[in-house]
Amino acid sequence: MADLTLYGESTWVSPWVFHAMVALEEKRLPYALEIFELPLTPAQRDELQRPAVIGKVPMLAHGATCITESLAISEYLAERFPAPAHPRIFPEDLGQRARARQIMSWVRTNLGALREDRPTSSVFGRPVSHPLSEKARADAAELVRVASAFVTSQDGMFGAWCIADADLALALMRLVANGDPVPALLSDYALAQFQRPSFVKYTSRFPTQR
Repeated sequence: MADLTLYGESTWVSPWVFHAMVALEEKRLPYALEIFELPLTPAQRDELQRPAVIGKVPMLAHGATCITESLAISEYLAERFPAPAHPRIFPEDLGQRARARQIMSWVRTNLGALREDRPTSSVFGRPVSHPLSEKARADAAELVRVASAFVTSQDGMFGAWCIADADLALALMRLVANGDPVPALLSDYALAQFQRPSFVKYTSRFPTQR
C-alpha cells in the first residue's frame, strides 16, 4: 500500500483538487480521501499547516510527508512513483515535459476573468446562462490560441496523455460546457479527456452528479 491521503473540500469545485485526484488515479495508486467543509475552521487550517506549512487543500499526505499546491503534488507523485513501475503522468521527453509545466503554470496564473464568468461548478454541474464579459472573451480567445498551438488530436497534447491535459481540458470545458464557441478540434479534445475514468471518478462526486 502506498499510504497516501488526499485532503479535499466538500463542494468538489476546486480545479486543483481535481488535478491532484486525477494524478493519483492516473498513477493507479491506492489512497484515502479526507474531505473538509469550506470555509476551513481555524482548527482545520491548523491541522493542515502543522504538517504542510501552507494550510490549504489539496494536501497530499504520504506517511510523514505532507505537500500542498497541486503542481507540487503531481510532481511528487511522478518522481516518487516513477515509470515504468507506475504509469507516466509527465512526458518522457524533456522538452515536452517543460512545455507541460509551462501550460500548467500559465493556466494557474492567467484566465482569471474566464474563471470568474465560467466557474468550475458550471463545468461539473449546471451551466451558466449569462454571456462572457469583455475581459472573459479576451481570456477565451487567448485560451483558444494557446490550446490550438498544442492540441492536434484527442489523445493528448504530446501524442499521449499527461497531467497537463487535465488542466487544459478543464480550462476549455469552461467554454464547451457553457455553450461558448470553441473550434471543433478543441471541443472534441476536451470532451474526450472528460471521458477518462480518472476524470469521471472526480466529476461523479460533484453534488448534482450523484
